[in-house]
Amino acid sequence: MKLTSKLLGLSIFAFVSQTMAAPMPNTITVEDKAVVPIVKTQIIRSVAGQDPVRTTEATIFEVKNGGKDIVAREVVLEENASQFSDKKMSAPMVQKGSVIVPTSKVEVKSTLSQGGVVLAEGKQVDAQGLEFKKGQEPVRKELKLDQVKDPNSKESVTRAVLQENGTTTKDVVVVKEPE
Repeated sequence: MKLTSKLLGLSIFAFVSQTMAAPMPNTITVEDKAVVPIVKTQIIRSVAGQDPVRTTEATIFEVKNGGKDIVAREVVLEENASQFSDKKMSAPMVQKGSVIVPTSKVEVKSTLSQGGVVLAEGKQVDAQGLEFKKGQEPVRKELKLDQVKDPNSKESVTRAVLQENGTTTKDVVVVKEPE
């Protein structure tokens, strides 16, 4: 009976006790500046007879001067088995009094072929971002782009849908025909 009560007491103690640990911070603060990585996308491309290449795209959001200065940078890194390369940071899309910070981008390219002959090429882009304007609430923007083209005759059909906070603001279809 004593062994059973000891095991029962230990199991209740183990169940009730918790491990206390400080959570990892989501930002790195250096000299009154917050650096927040927003998006990180890795794509590994492999082609027969070549080394695989890993491309990493990241968006870094910097807040300085007590939230008065907002800067977004995109970093693209490419690496293979033997080298690392870092492309320069580029500025975000800037409109008068606003900045658009990209939060995600998914791009899918596809090829339709039959018997080794390419019949059509497709491209789909799904991108999202936040637009910050001075004195206004952030606006969530989305772009959905679908494109299908014939590589032989250069005909293509493209549809782009722009949304702001879930409401469609533009829906455009462009058809290119051979001349």
